[in-house]
Amino acid sequence: MAGGPMTYLSNGNTNTHPPDPKRTYQVVVAATRDMGIGKDGKLPWRLPSDLKFFKEITSTTSDSGKKNAVIMGRKTWESIPVEHRPLSGRFNVVLTRSGSFDIATAENVVICGSMTSALELLAASPYCLSIEKVFVIGGGQILREALNAPACDAIHISEIETGIDCDTFIPPIDSSQFQPWYSSFPIVESNIRFCFTTYVRVRASSAESHGQNNDLNCDVSSENSKLEVKKFSFLPKLVFERHEEYVYLGLVQNIITNGTWKEDRTGTGTLSKFGCQVM
Repeated sequence: MAGGPMTYLSNGNTNTHPPDPKRTYQVVVAATRDMGIGKDGKLPWRLPSDLKFFKEITSTTSDSGKKNAVIMGRKTWESIPVEHRPLSGRFNVVLTRSGSFDIATAENVVICGSMTSALELLAASPYCLSIEKVFVIGGGQILREALNAPACDAIHISEIETGIDCDTFIPPIDSSQFQPWYSSFPIVESNIRFCFTTYVRVRASSAESHGQNNDLNCDVSSENSKLEVKKFSFLPKLVFERHEEYVYLGLVQNIITNGTWKEDRTGTGTLSKFGCQVM
């Protein structure tokens, strides 16, 4: 089990690389309006688009030589069908304090005793070089600890608008620390209406405000709450490029590059491209 700066790894080697305390993560979760995420230890919905989004956002890297890590609790691990675990193409970190829990010699899986020890492990060699992004994916206990914690940079949430009975809940997203980055148009599957929304941290938590500032946080004044796009390049590409400012600039570049030039009565001329939309 991993824990502390000196960690025994599953391959038998001892990791003595000092941990980087600045390793951060992003949360991926589907929740109802009242932040229900489960019923009887299972997801109370099956949404193909949500499953596809989850796989894409947790699997895709900008560096083909790296992988992303997914952190989950033991119950979430056990809820994954045997044939689908570990989650392929990702480094799986399972949190448990049970000394009897064993994953034998499963490849791309490691056990840690806490979120703190997991982040320390991923911040140390060799994982600081081989892991690109870290995602926390559940379950309830882990998400209640991780959702609004100082190390959480972003929250990718499938917001389910249809009322569904749940018995497991997580806290609401702290609007004083997080602001929406992007929200998709509503989707309806299995008579369930939902949308994908990403929230990014724009302020340090109250605990951080008395300590050091996080370099990833941007100052947001009461007069100007616009997000500085470049500060959020840590987001997965498929989310980062959906921000309205990024989409607008991409559309302008497309018109400049591929637009049709026409003369006009001013003598200046125009570039135009029909059918483009800012989605």
